Amino acid sequence: MSGAALCREAGADAAVAAAIAHCVQCLCERLGRQLIGVVLTGSFARGEGTVVPVDGHLRVLGDIEFLVILPRGRDARALRPALAGWSRQASRTLGEQGLRVDVEFGPAEESYLRRRARPSIFVHELRTHGRVVWGPPDLLARIPPFSAADIPREDAVHLVFNRAIEQLEAWDRLDALGDEALLDVAYQRLKLRLDLAGSALAFAGRHVSSYAQRPRAFAALLADTPALAARLPPAFDADLDHAARAKLTPTLDDVLPAAPPGGARAWIRAEILRTRPALATMLRWELGHVLGGDATLPVLLDRWVGAQPWRRRARQWAKLALHPMPAPVPMSARRAARLAARSTPRALTYAAAASAYLALGDDGPAAGAAARLLPLAAPVPSSAAEERAAITAFWRWCLRND
Repeated sequence: MSGAALCREAGADAAVAAAIAHCVQCLCERLGRQLIGVVLTGSFARGEGTVVPVDGHLRVLGDIEFLVILPRGRDARALRPALAGWSRQASRTLGEQGLRVDVEFGPAEESYLRRRARPSIFVHELRTHGRVVWGPPDLLARIPPFSAADIPREDAVHLVFNRAIEQLEAWDRLDALGDEALLDVAYQRLKLRLDLAGSALAFAGRHVSSYAQRPRAFAALLADTPALAARLPPAFDADLDHAARAKLTPTLDDVLPAAPPGGARAWIRAEILRTRPALATMLRWELGHVLGGDATLPVLLDRWVGAQPWRRRARQWAKLALHPMPAPVPMSARRAARLAARSTPRALTYAAAASAYLALGDDGPAAGAAARLLPLAAPVPSSAAEERAAITAFWRWCLRND
């Protein structure tokens, strides 16, 4: 593996390098000749990983992500459950050695690099900044080159939707989390602000990989886009600067100010609500451009749902019908057939999630977004919390882990 830095803290950098070596050794021992390559992705591949000291050990905020390259697609599908188990095992072993971290092994067949890796934010990051930590050094050069301007606008829009859904998940699991786990949820707010700016930049054809460079690039975008600048909350620029600094050189107070668990949970929920106007603004700006006209966000969401191409609808519903894993919530084939005529599973899930996100803080009856937009069997969710749980479970099954 290259000796380039993995994060900004020298002591933590050495620990993360040792953790990566341990993960590679585990994969080599278990996969043998099936293994073509191991690629480090994400923040650590760019030298921008986030590590903080907590009570005598190091805590990685976020995770350490690897793309595990295998010979064939059937190998990647068959090994997905085993790789998930090995990820958990590696996380436990590293935690016992003093580095608390979530390890993620994601399988991909070798032909994905050569034939199926389409322009996207992820593939751009992979080709530009991914580190081959085992295997042919030119492995990522097999991905056909493309520029940041080639990233589809819809990929930037999907990033905003996915971050909104992660906030729904965070909101509802806060009460079950202990002190250290709260750090990870608090860290999400930093990533959210960085990714909102990143989405806008990618949407405008100005994708910037580096978190350190993102605030300056976003300020330049706002100078050229007065309509967006006028709608964003005034505090967003300062929040973005703070997020970039805390992501790269964090202290515990940067991530989560010291407080008893109850106070920490209340502070995180207040921060989630405080960021909601910025996310809604970004989504409205992007959807307005995609659809060729501005409107309120609920109106734009409805238009966007109905604007999905018919071929995409057929392909996504067919793929859902053939999903290898059982649905996490009871589903109705009759409702699925009706919804298939309306839009794609992805667009419907995102619209339901955005509606639930805009209603966060209201824990009364369900707003009805899940019942209207997802193929749920009766009885449909009756409370806002049940609705959020159904949306996030369906998203994780249908989109996140697909």
